[in-house]
Amino acid sequence: MATAKFPEPKGEFSLSSMLAAARGLDFARPNRFEVHIFKPPGAHSSGGATTNPATGALNKFTNEDMRSFSMRCESITMPFRALTTIEDANIYGPTREIVSGISYAGDIDLVFQSTGDLGERVFFEEWQKQAFNENTWNLNYHKDYVSEVQIFLLDMKDVRKYGVVLHEAYPKTLNGVDLTAGAATEIIKTTVGMSFRWWQSLDENASGKWQVRQGPAHEIVQRNRNNLPPTFNTLG
Repeated sequence: MATAKFPEPKGEFSLSSMLAAARGLDFARPNRFEVHIFKPPGAHSSGGATTNPATGALNKFTNEDMRSFSMRCESITMPFRALTTIEDANIYGPTREIVSGISYAGDIDLVFQSTGDLGERVFFEEWQKQAFNENTWNLNYHKDYVSEVQIFLLDMKDVRKYGVVLHEAYPKTLNGVDLTAGAATEIIKTTVGMSFRWWQSLDENASGKWQVRQGPAHEIVQRNRNNLPPTFNTLG
């Protein structure tokens, strides 16, 4: 049996060459991230309609509150995107698949370490109320309860290396909390299922025209590691 022949017989990616190329690279780490959550416009009353009890409920949460909530986000999932396809059989020979649309992940989970008053849970409860009227059960406008969520991947020096923005996001689900006679050191976690329509890269070098949105509390994010959970600690 004849041996296969190739123009370049020796493999390019040998173990030694891979190790040499890896030296000095700054690999991405899953615990180096930050999340920015922006409040929606909120429900409102107009035209003599019955006052919505949720109107103005989000005003009590300050920029500092929002910054605090963001810093206590323990975990989040980067969204994915997929091209949906259909079979193109109108050709001779083997068939092929062509793009027929775009599919985005509609929901991701955010897990927060909760403070004593469950302030994080209260905030998302009030956010959800911007979508409906508790007195009449009427639904509010979509634009009233959707906002943005930004996710940034950081390097070891807290420099942003990658970022995405979730468009038309809102807290679809607010998970229950199990109260048990567990260890006193356990911290209650608030898990929010965030729904969104689509996401986009925030890299100014990438295609697209979206600009990074920043509020006063998000202009400079300084992480005080003494007050952060171990999941945020710098890897050695």
